[in-house]
Amino acid sequence: MKETIMAIGNGGYNLATDLIAAGLFPDARLIVCDTNEKDLEKNSVNAAESFLLEKPRKSVKSGDTDFVDDIVEKASDSVIVCATLGSMTGSKYAPLIALDAILKGKFVCSFFSMPYGFEGEQKTKRAMNARMQLIASSNLVVQQNNDRLKEVESLGLNDIDKPLVETIKSAMSHKSLEEMAFSVNVDLQEYIPEEYRVKDIPLLWFRNDCYRGITADDRKDVFNLY
Repeated sequence: MKETIMAIGNGGYNLATDLIAAGLFPDARLIVCDTNEKDLEKNSVNAAESFLLEKPRKSVKSGDTDFVDDIVEKASDSVIVCATLGSMTGSKYAPLIALDAILKGKFVCSFFSMPYGFEGEQKTKRAMNARMQLIASSNLVVQQNNDRLKEVESLGLNDIDKPLVETIKSAMSHKSLEEMAFSVNVDLQEYIPEEYRVKDIPLLWFRNDCYRGITADDRKDVFNLY
């Protein structure tokens, strides 16, 4: 299945290009979305499509999918949403694009990172809300907790996305994204490389479709809780 990678914001673009550079999705179409015109111009050079988004001024709800409908219409039936949560762009638009895609019957994976603790309580709260919206709007979620990167001594300053990318690569050597999403009684955490398994709060976390089989209205209701 040919994937469409949706890069939301500058952080999402960095993750998306790292996934592509790792050879994981060689035939994927890249769509770049951003609220920053300069970043969009810079990052859209190798993209199939690019979209300048309005800067969000409030919490997004399920009724706001009209803002991203034209973006999702450009996507294939398999959508990979890439974002860093905590920022306004990633936190607002990544869940909204995921929701619109899954309501249209597309297969949706969301790969994202959570902010560092030093970035402040406001960003953490915004990221947590977006995280729950993405879980409600995706068939498969892979999350990286950036605050735990300090536990991995082998990582350099430019390796921020490396654990997430290598975890997805490891998992895809065992199962396809679809197989992971619809697996039952399978511990997806086993696919995390040993060096990224830190104690206590995890660095990386898988979640497959915990809302499998619910109606579109129920999915919207879950989305609107956060």
